[in-house]
Amino acid sequence: MADSTLKITWLGHGTFFFETPGGKRLLLDPWINNNPSFPKGWEDRLKSQIDAILLTHGHFDHIGDLVDVARATAAPIVCIFDMTSWLSGQGLENLIGFNKGGTIEVAGIKVTMTDARHSSSFVEDHRIIYMGDPCGYVIEFENGFKVYHTGDTCVFGDMRIIGELYRPDLVILPIGGYFTMDPRQAAYAAKLIGARRIIPEHYGTFPILSGTPEDLRRYAGEFGADVEVIALNPGESWSA
Repeated sequence: MADSTLKITWLGHGTFFFETPGGKRLLLDPWINNNPSFPKGWEDRLKSQIDAILLTHGHFDHIGDLVDVARATAAPIVCIFDMTSWLSGQGLENLIGFNKGGTIEVAGIKVTMTDARHSSSFVEDHRIIYMGDPCGYVIEFENGFKVYHTGDTCVFGDMRIIGELYRPDLVILPIGGYFTMDPRQAAYAAKLIGARRIIPEHYGTFPILSGTPEDLRRYAGEFGADVEVIALNPGESWSA
């Protein structure tokens, strides 16, 4: 039975699980088996009821277990249009490929694709496969609560436009550095977006991803961003 809350669970690195006010289950960027920060006991839960899978880009640490999960659940896959050709070649169906600026509805949830500044490819048989542009999402749940997941990205000026257009209630930002923005960039991104709450992600998986939530809080003060930093451990949840 559905309740009136949204529950967001961080499953380590860039993988998130959303349990919506309407009782739906969304999985974003499934990386399970070789994810050193993936919490134990969650593997089977992600191969039962999943109502939609959202993909931000094609790197292995974001789609490493996509094919297995999609085959087990038959959930629709939401992604940038260019990725659908590779996915169909894996025998996957029920693909929703669209592009930046577009809005679709899946499992009763409104999903808008936004820009992200990163790269997107998959290595297969020692060949690099182009997987389309990386992206982020503004996800509007049944109760009107909006989450902006930036995807893997650096900070960029148009985040201000995304913030003004959609006014997200919570933002999920990478903070690890090296492959994405670091805590100082993320703090400035929060200022641009006008974020009130942040869940940091994409940090701590490997030593090279050295950004911390404590650094994010400190730099938020530098830029005058009045935000609540919600630092989850892998497997922990936050509800709205």
